[in-house]
Amino acid sequence: MLQDLLDFAGSIGNAAAIALPTLCYISGSACLLGSLFGFYRRGTGATGASSSLPVCVALIAFGASLLSFTEFLNMGNATLGLSATASVGGVNSAGQVTFSAESLKSAISQGPTATLTAILHVFRYYFMSYGAFWVYVSIMRQLSSMQGRSNTSTTTNLCMVIGGFLLMNADTIGPALAKKLHLLSS
Repeated sequence: MLQDLLDFAGSIGNAAAIALPTLCYISGSACLLGSLFGFYRRGTGATGASSSLPVCVALIAFGASLLSFTEFLNMGNATLGLSATASVGGVNSAGQVTFSAESLKSAISQGPTATLTAILHVFRYYFMSYGAFWVYVSIMRQLSSMQGRSNTSTTTNLCMVIGGFLLMNADTIGPALAKKLHLLSS
């Protein structure tokens, strides 16, 4: 039963590992083309949010970030002091995790923190893909806000970025946080 759940989570993680780079390449290319179009419109004297200089420059920055999304995620992890290394770009043979009752029994015998660590470690590829997806969504929300198409705040989007990075590192942050809050004994 648990192996089926792991297979399902692994399949979702693998699907996200294929879909997310595709979305990043399409969105990043669209940002760069939109920036060129915005600069062209500025040159013809057009006004508006899409042709303003800050939006055109932000489109270039967002486009470059999306086209090199793996490096962006790794830089964000390093900046936040997190150790996970992101790898976005397809089905990874290391992404398939197997479950054995003996490994869970061994973790249970070591205490609640080891049990939580073992369970989160099994789902780490799912959490990495899902966290990277939320970083992508927050970037796109901020871009939409800058273009005047939504009224989401920059603070909300920044919190989503940080939350996405924390979610990508759930297997290390979860047990450490639970231990720090005295929710689990060692």
